[in-house]
Amino acid sequence: MDILGFGIQSLGIVSLIILFVFSTILTLAIFLGYVLMKRGIILLPRVSLYILNNYYPILLKFFLWIGTEYSFYNVAIDFYNKYYREKFLKSKRKVLILPHCLRDLECPAKLGKDGIKCVHCKKCPLGDLIKAGEECGYIATYIVPGSTFMKRLLRECKPDGIFAVACHIDLFMGMNGVSKLGIPVQGVLLLKDGCVCTMVDKEEVIRKLKESCNKENS
Repeated sequence: MDILGFGIQSLGIVSLIILFVFSTILTLAIFLGYVLMKRGIILLPRVSLYILNNYYPILLKFFLWIGTEYSFYNVAIDFYNKYYREKFLKSKRKVLILPHCLRDLECPAKLGKDGIKCVHCKKCPLGDLIKAGEECGYIATYIVPGSTFMKRLLRECKPDGIFAVACHIDLFMGMNGVSKLGIPVQGVLLLKDGCVCTMVDKEEVIRKLKESCNKENS
């Protein structure tokens, strides 16, 4: 029994050492990858895309384990933006997806079959963002109340590029889902979330929209 107990204890120690080494290597790999990505270099881009598209729950759990959930979302969103940038710029049927939570509490717009119909009342930034999208050749802008709504609209308009604004979780999940469909995607995070009266850097969104203008509209 003593020998058996010693063997089990030794196996446990070895397992902990292996787990520690693996976690250390993974942490260093993620850190190195992020530093290089900030410099415009993506390590093993197709492999990284496949892992992020299909195994993000494992990565998320690892980030939760070290206590940095939002760091995961920031890294993942940054990765999608960099990976798909060139393909997105070449897209001809781009759509703009905006969150309904940017609306003012006294917003007069109504919900229709294509989402919230902005009346350009100037009480929130949505009107200006819609105008910028139109000027840049985006085929449509949708102000959506939920992901199910958005999926139906995307099936109907069949875009080949999507630009979205949302909070951390919604933006990542949206980009992840679109990426699995092979559609180039770009995204900008909200400055303030909370589902009501949120905020976004309007100038940043407009700047990125202009960068993605189709040639005939630039």
